[in-house]
Amino acid sequence: MYEKEVKEKTSQILPKVVGWRRHFHEYPEVSGEEKETSLYIQQVLTELGIPFETGFFGTAVLGTIKGDLPGKTVALRADMDALPVTELTGLPFASKNKGVMHACGHDGHMSILLGAAAVLQSMKSQLHGTVKLVFQPAEEEASIGGGRHIAASGKLDDIEEIYGLHVWPELPVGQVGLKKGNLMAASDRFYVHVKGKSTHAAQPHNGTDALVAAAHFIIDVQTLISREMNPMENVVCTIGLMNAGTRYNVGVEDAYLEGTVRTYTPALRDKMEQRLGELLKGLDYTFGTHSELNYVRGHSATINTPEKIDFLDEVAKTYIGKEHITHPEFPSMCAEDFSYYLEKFPGAFLWLGTGKEGTPALHNASFALDESILPLGIIMEAGACLETLAKE
Repeated sequence: MYEKEVKEKTSQILPKVVGWRRHFHEYPEVSGEEKETSLYIQQVLTELGIPFETGFFGTAVLGTIKGDLPGKTVALRADMDALPVTELTGLPFASKNKGVMHACGHDGHMSILLGAAAVLQSMKSQLHGTVKLVFQPAEEEASIGGGRHIAASGKLDDIEEIYGLHVWPELPVGQVGLKKGNLMAASDRFYVHVKGKSTHAAQPHNGTDALVAAAHFIIDVQTLISREMNPMENVVCTIGLMNAGTRYNVGVEDAYLEGTVRTYTPALRDKMEQRLGELLKGLDYTFGTHSELNYVRGHSATINTPEKIDFLDEVAKTYIGKEHITHPEFPSMCAEDFSYYLEKFPGAFLWLGTGKEGTPALHNASFALDESILPLGIIMEAGACLETLAKE
């Protein structure tokens, strides 16, 4: 219905969108510290004539485009934070903030949302309702929980649906990934302290080796996944950090491990926490250690509303063509705090392909998104809002 005008306006705004994206990339900020990023978003919204509010959660910005015609309220969301990664892309607009990088494409997400906002603002006279623009901090840091806090803030309680996207190097450039139901996993983090008794390495019988016990725990965890969990269910447990010992000839008194658990169902999430604790109790019984488990719940699972994926599928066919649509067979075990919005409101989260041969993965110091995908993201977000509001 609006596809021709949306494409024309996207083409007109694209040079600015690229400029916004490069600015965000050049000046990244980690979770909870997105102050300059927030101010820049506010500046762009002001230039576009879009009112906004701040101060309801950290550095978050909430813009509002009120159409000239009556209708419901929908929302679009982009995340703002970068990662504590030292950039290795060699781009002329590479990060100027040492040790911080937009290695997960959030620079693209913000610029796409601003582009969609510019298109929608220019079409206010045709807009049947209101669009809220959510610029959310701290997606990467579950302990801050940007999505969780904004979803619970009441600021979105008048919306009827919400949409978002993530650039995705596992899909080819120019493909939009639409998947019903399970899309991205719940992400939990756990900390383990195995305490033994130190002794001379030549007299191991006089001590309790926490390192050997911790090594057995690592193997036990892998056996837990491979022999106790249903192979048809989505569950991953990875121990990514281990610190132990002070010297080559000293028996280890303390071993510290950190890991992550990825699941899709609350029952499996509960079971993993329970079984990790039970494994440690068995470890202590066997080795004489004293172990502690701190299991921290992170983002919940991102589960798309099926009918909203059907809706986006129709939008994509109309606005970008069915040749750009992919229906991924499998969900990802990566996590996204868009999950909190989908727990409260109907909506959908899509993947925007940015993969070519040799494209680094997300969170890699060499990751750089292909800017040719920016128009697709803008068209999908603007088109979704225009079409769902036109239904009224």
